[in-house]
Amino acid sequence: MCDQPASTMANRVFSPADVARIVEHMNDAHSEDLVRYAEAYADVTEVEGARMTSIDAEGFDLEVEQEHATVAVRIEFDAPLDTVDEARGALVEMAMAARDAAER
Repeated sequence: MCDQPASTMANRVFSPADVARIVEHMNDAHSEDLVRYAEAYADVTEVEGARMTSIDAEGFDLEVEQEHATVAVRIEFDAPLDTVDEARGALVEMAMAARDAAER
């Protein structure tokens, strides 16, 4: 058993370099998926744009643009990630589910 708070443990999975690399990649290559994440997982409507601002083992943060406001959104993973390599799989799985939901 570990006496560390969950947030401290979550920060250990991702180094600052990992966070920067993932955030940059998601913002550069997956902007449409970020919009779908906000719509599907945070129930934000009328999304005009979104950008990832951070990620950790428990979830990720988005800055979501709407017509008259920019809101901060936290989206949690179904289960905490144990390694940085699990982030890709979790984000891809969530993107596929969000795309399916958007097509309905």
